[in-house]
Amino acid sequence: MLELNEKIKEHFRDPHNVGEIEDPEGMGAINNPVCGDTTKIYLRIKDGFIEDAKFLSFGCAVTIASASVLTEKIKGKEISKLLVGKDEEIVKRLISLIENELGEIPPIKLHCPPATVQVFLESIARQKESTFFLFQNFNF
Repeated sequence: MLELNEKIKEHFRDPHNVGEIEDPEGMGAINNPVCGDTTKIYLRIKDGFIEDAKFLSFGCAVTIASASVLTEKIKGKEISKLLVGKDEEIVKRLISLIENELGEIPPIKLHCPPATVQVFLESIARQKESTFFLFQNFNF
C-alpha cells in the first residue's frame, strides 16, 4: 500500500478551495495522461492579483493535495510576480510551493504537482488571451 505523509493526508481529507468560480477570469483543465486524474482550476483576477482560486479534481490524494496547496498559495498574489523568470524557473518555483508544503511525495506520484502547475499556467494563459482578445477587437 502507498504510504502518504500526514500533510498530504490532511489536504486530501480536508482540501482547501474546492469548488467553482462563476464566470472566472481564468480557467484551466487537465486530464493527466500519466494517471487519468482530472483537475480544473478557476481564478478570480482583479487588477493583476489573484483574488480567489478554486479547484475541482477527480484524482488521487496527491493530485487533490497539490491543487489544495497551490490554490491556497496563489490567492492574493500578483500574477506578474508569480511569473517572473524563464519558463523553467517559473515552473520549478511553483512546483516547489507545492512540494515544500506537502513534504515527501512518493516517487510514483511525483507527476501530480507539475500537472497542477500546468493547469494553473493554462488558466493564466487563457485569462491573458481573453484580455488580449478584448483589446484586439476594441476600436480606439
